[in-house]
Amino acid sequence: LFRSQLDLSPLALPKYTFFSMMRGLAAYAVSLLFTLVYAYWAAKDARAERLLVPLLDILQSIPVLTFLMPLLLVMVALFPRSNIGLELTAIFTIFTAQAWNMTFSLYHSLKSVPSEFHEAATVYRFNWWQRFKWVELPFATTGLAWNSMMSMAGGWFFLMINESFVLGDKDYRLPGLGSYMSAAVAKGDAAAMLWAVGAMTLMIVALDQLRLRPVVVW
Repeated sequence: LFRSQLDLSPLALPKYTFFSMMRGLAAYAVSLLFTLVYAYWAAKDARAERLLVPLLDILQSIPVLTFLMPLLLVMVALFPRSNIGLELTAIFTIFTAQAWNMTFSLYHSLKSVPSEFHEAATVYRFNWWQRFKWVELPFATTGLAWNSMMSMAGGWFFLMINESFVLGDKDYRLPGLGSYMSAAVAKGDAAAMLWAVGAMTLMIVALDQLRLRPVVVW
């Protein structure tokens, strides 16, 4: 059911690259939503802050690979007839490589907004949403943008592991650059390995220049 029939032809690489990119972007969207909610709550609620900040520190210290196998087996059991469990596992593990760094960045930015900015928001009678949208989030965007770049870089590492994961005689690979590279290594196909490295490099550079770089400049 889970065995992926991988085509090592260079013509198949655009499809596999697209699959990998979509998983990374989906995980980033979840990470960003988590960051906005969690960091804002921790920065604005003093009582919750005493629990949320240490909890976040604990979560980021747990190695992803320690819970990858149990999570994978649970998700496969929940979705035995499709690859949905594998996809959700991949997205979640990438999320754990991205979210903590981004959340700490936004939290510290929200805690360090200059007092004159808050005074201006008070003068304009901003409600909590207007204050967050027009004062706090713009102030925090620079740090969040740079940390997003670092988080995406870490996410690609765990994506490659997820896409090429094999446990005994069970093949849990997902079609993507990770499984393409693992199949190329298994067959000793040096040309396919180079094609995979080139596709991965092109994808990362394209995302950096088309998505992250414009945000940083803005």
